[in-house]
Amino acid sequence: MKNPKVVELEVNVRESGSTPSSKLRNQNLVPAVVYGPGVEENINIALPELDVEKMLSVVDKEFLLIKVNGGEYKCIIQKVEFHPVTDRPIHVDLYATSEDKEFTITVPIRLEGISPGVTEGGRLYQPLRELQIRCLPANMPAEFVVNIGKMQIGNTLKVRRIKPKNLQILTPGERTIVVIRPPKGASGISITELDDDEEGAETAEAAAETAEA
Repeated sequence: MKNPKVVELEVNVRESGSTPSSKLRNQNLVPAVVYGPGVEENINIALPELDVEKMLSVVDKEFLLIKVNGGEYKCIIQKVEFHPVTDRPIHVDLYATSEDKEFTITVPIRLEGISPGVTEGGRLYQPLRELQIRCLPANMPAEFVVNIGKMQIGNTLKVRRIKPKNLQILTPGERTIVVIRPPKGASGISITELDDDEEGAETAEAAAETAEA
């Protein structure tokens, strides 16, 4: 499993209210709030807009280690509000995790390997690009890696094939992650879910293995 990076940020407490928030935005700072089981009371802070944009540009999940007033809070980005015209971030909700409290988050899916079906002319279609999970902070993966190296034309891989340890997948098991469709104009090839044969087991095992905590 690829562990999440931890990005450290030293920030200052801010005043609450619309007027102070507007002044902060004029200084390229984004008002934010730290809340959750990891803090006793909500903490109003300001984040550099450039740092927020960097965080949002990263596909993999990361932890933010927020340092403020002598305390440290291991957070995830819970919600970001954007300006309706400029699309600039105008507010960020940061969820402060606690080591013994589970939380819900979506984690991206990355495909790995070369599908023989695609090599033979099949068309890869990935309708699902992230999984919703519930886990403890120590078990959060940065991503889920799904190995498609055994998938033939007509094979489909569903969420229920992913069986990681130490976390719960909330995305419905019948959702399709990836399917190798027949070439355009081909006929007589049906879409079937991978069976529990050797190839299917290897594909699912590889995917689950990389997602284990």
